[in-house]
Amino acid sequence: MKKNFNLIIAVLSILGLIVSIYLTYLHFAGSQAAFCSEGSDCDLVRQSSYSSLLGIPVAAYGVLGYVVLLVFSLMSIPRNIRWLVLYAVSLSGFVFSVYLTYLELFVIKAICPYCIVSAVIMTIIFIMLITTKASQSPKLSVAKTMAITALLSAGVLFGSYALQLDSIDYDLNTEEMSKIDEYRFGLAKHLRNTGALMFASFKCPHCNHQKELFGPAMEYILYVECHPKGENSSASLCFSRGITNYPTWEINGRYYEGQKSLKELADLSGFDASAILNKK
Repeated sequence: MKKNFNLIIAVLSILGLIVSIYLTYLHFAGSQAAFCSEGSDCDLVRQSSYSSLLGIPVAAYGVLGYVVLLVFSLMSIPRNIRWLVLYAVSLSGFVFSVYLTYLELFVIKAICPYCIVSAVIMTIIFIMLITTKASQSPKLSVAKTMAITALLSAGVLFGSYALQLDSIDYDLNTEEMSKIDEYRFGLAKHLRNTGALMFASFKCPHCNHQKELFGPAMEYILYVECHPKGENSSASLCFSRGITNYPTWEINGRYYEGQKSLKELADLSGFDASAILNKK
């Protein structure tokens, strides 16, 4: 294994790269994943708000990670430096994969087979690097290795979580509940009157959070169910509009992906709430 160490890492990186490129293509093309039926777990994961980070599809980060692994596995550099770079990248990828798998199992409650394949590949690479540490980087102490592992793991976990935190505040004085309710209903009616549409899926966690923001005022929102198995499904309409992520808002002819705070929706739709907010 020691002799073929770099070759094995390179081959695994190419396999992971192929999967990640394919998932990235599906994200931007809005195409149906091979071997996955419409409305299946593949779609639920790919169309969830967790499928992107900073507006970039999660799969694209996988492409970057596998490219780095491939390049450094083939570069002619000191093996200790190569091992450290490969270990840092694979550790970050492994931790991120664990985080994403947790989201699939307990938040989205759907499994993407392609994502699992990528996670398994990254895990194998990570385990290989752990088991070859003694031969590839013998001078790096166990204490330093553990410190690097702890810092990178914490950084990836907390960074990913912080960047994907839901924007759920109302941007209002929450002590004045009557004013909040008036704001909700005013905004909901304004969105309806201007023809704004909320494209969503009943299985999408972020869609449910979006509904909770409006509370009882949700009855005024023009809601379009995109899941084929949802009540009053309009999956064909969602497909014709090219909707691939939920929720997606159509406001004044433009599309906005992801859950929005009431303040964001007010700004996007031109809702004038001054009379409500300034009321005493």
